[in-house]
Amino acid sequence: FKSVLNSYGQVFFSTKKTFSSLLILATFVDFYTGVFGLFAVVVTNLIAYWLGLNKYKITEGFFGFNSLLVGLGLGIYFQPGALLLLIVFLAAILTLFISVSLEGVIGKYALPYLSIPFVISLWILTLASREFMELGLNERGIYTLNDLYIIGGGSLVKLYEWWNNIPLPSSIRSYFLSLGAILFQYNLFTGVILAIGLLTY
Repeated sequence: FKSVLNSYGQVFFSTKKTFSSLLILATFVDFYTGVFGLFAVVVTNLIAYWLGLNKYKITEGFFGFNSLLVGLGLGIYFQPGALLLLIVFLAAILTLFISVSLEGVIGKYALPYLSIPFVISLWILTLASREFMELGLNERGIYTLNDLYIIGGGSLVKLYEWWNNIPLPSSIRSYFLSLGAILFQYNLFTGVILAIGLLTY
């Protein structure tokens, strides 16, 4: 469980449980994106344990945070389903292998691999996904109000509109949106959660 929490925190170079918990909450603003991100982290950490990799690095989240970003990226871009679940599973393993490989190559120079495994894995999976005709693109962000109405009715739609119409300077609004985009969540609410987490961190 600690390895999962730290995998989230490592995105911001943190191992604080409270901050990591806020990050998990933030990823679930888009529920399916959060599910696929969490699934990728769990798969990566389990495979890493099974392969006998360094337990300290697994527990600290060094192998999991890149897989988290890959899972979030795939979860936000594609429609949820069994095929996407399989792709995220394979992507998590691929990201782990790339992380271990880069650690061996550039680690001897005392250089961190940071989010390079995430970038490589997401590029590979995005290019490969063109061949999967059954893998539909995510349409959740297009019909946001319709989705909110299905989930919580008119009251949730009004709450969403009130939240988005809060008078904020464009610079602050851009700041919150940019923070949310780090976790592939393109909304103010996620950005506010992350801002609170960063202030407490």
